[in-house]
Amino acid sequence: MRHWLVLLAMVPGVAHADREPRVLALDDALALARAHNRDLRAAHERLAESAQNVDLARAALLPTVAAQGKYTRNYKEVDVDFGRFLAPTSGLANVIATSSSDPALAGAAGAFAQQLQQMTSAIPIATIQKLDQLDFSLTATAPLVAPAALASWSAAKHAHRADAASFDVTLASVLVAVAQTYFAAAGADELVTARRHAVAVAKETFENAKARVEAEVANQVDVTRAEASLVRAEQDHVEAENVRATAYRALATLLGAREPFVVQPASGPRAAPAAGPDAVAGALRERPELASQRESIAAAAANTRAAAWRWSPTLSAFGNVRAFNYAGFSGDKYAWAIGLELDWVLYDGGARDAQRRLYAAQRREAEARLELETDTVRDEIDNAVGTLDTKQRAVLSAQRAFDLATESLRLVRAQYEAGAVKQLDVLQAQDSLVLAEVQLAQSHFDVALADLQLRRATGEFPGRSAR
Repeated sequence: MRHWLVLLAMVPGVAHADREPRVLALDDALALARAHNRDLRAAHERLAESAQNVDLARAALLPTVAAQGKYTRNYKEVDVDFGRFLAPTSGLANVIATSSSDPALAGAAGAFAQQLQQMTSAIPIATIQKLDQLDFSLTATAPLVAPAALASWSAAKHAHRADAASFDVTLASVLVAVAQTYFAAAGADELVTARRHAVAVAKETFENAKARVEAEVANQVDVTRAEASLVRAEQDHVEAENVRATAYRALATLLGAREPFVVQPASGPRAAPAAGPDAVAGALRERPELASQRESIAAAAANTRAAAWRWSPTLSAFGNVRAFNYAGFSGDKYAWAIGLELDWVLYDGGARDAQRRLYAAQRREAEARLELETDTVRDEIDNAVGTLDTKQRAVLSAQRAFDLATESLRLVRAQYEAGAVKQLDVLQAQDSLVLAEVQLAQSHFDVALADLQLRRATGEFPGRSAR
């Protein structure tokens, strides 16, 4: 366990050598990546930004309310006394009443003058400009018929779903990279084990050579050759340790890990998914790349409809209320109004038609990409099935080669002890065993990677996930 702690101390952010490293299964690594991977965090924020476009499009269908308060200091206050305008009329009636010799006319003129005087005294003075003026207004507008805005809202929702599918594409890419790096780390562990075994085998050969020289049944050349082989094996072991440290650093960065860990993959790949029509149909349903293209097509179609609907008029209702600290001509310190407004753009230089043609072209482009993606998925599944079958056979071949090389080294050593073969035969058999063990480790990595690629192609990995 000590060598693990030394290795993990070399990994940035994982340098707590006094801790027992955590054992990570693949599912654990994927869960960590979902929670802490920086690329996924950035992609999630981009998806949140996309959601705001839906709210912006929906806002065009909702009422708007605006309020305004204002204080004004005018240079002087202006009042209007309407009773003063009637004063000459009252004076004329008084003249008629006092100067007329006709009692009936004089009485009527006097009564009229008295009534007019009462009326003028009841008319308030109107302030049309206050010295310290306060105004408040509240205005509300609500769209009643807005088909273009409704179509734009539908397009925004489809675009957001396309962005959500694109997020799933990013998620799948990140998790595939995590799984690949995880298997690379596991393969590096197995490679280190193979190189350590090679050192043990070379050391045994070296010790045997020294013993034979001391027994005077071999010469010093055998010791020199065995020692050179041991030095190469130790150097290969050091290089394998460096490869493992690199793989673990890459995995720690992808996971955002801050604690020591070691990987522990499953004993072997699971049964490969069936590659028949059902697998293809499942992939076409599950692969986020295809879902993104389908939603892009729907968004472009909705935008095309929205551009066409912009030829139609829009009907809105409005209302406003005003309040102020002075009485105007109406004599009230408030005012209100309601109404309907019809807007119809009859000519815009062809902008609406250009937008409609633009979105129609985008829809056709997305349809072409969907066809290409569909064929690509089918090809990926067929290729992945063939690759996995080949790599599984390679594991069996590598295991058989390792078993034969192990037995061959045992037999050659026995013959060498009996003097039937030379030491070069032993070293050659030893190198063959090392190569076979390294190839076996590589074949395990290759089959795990091929299994991952097939599951990715069929949409089984990483599958539908909560964002």
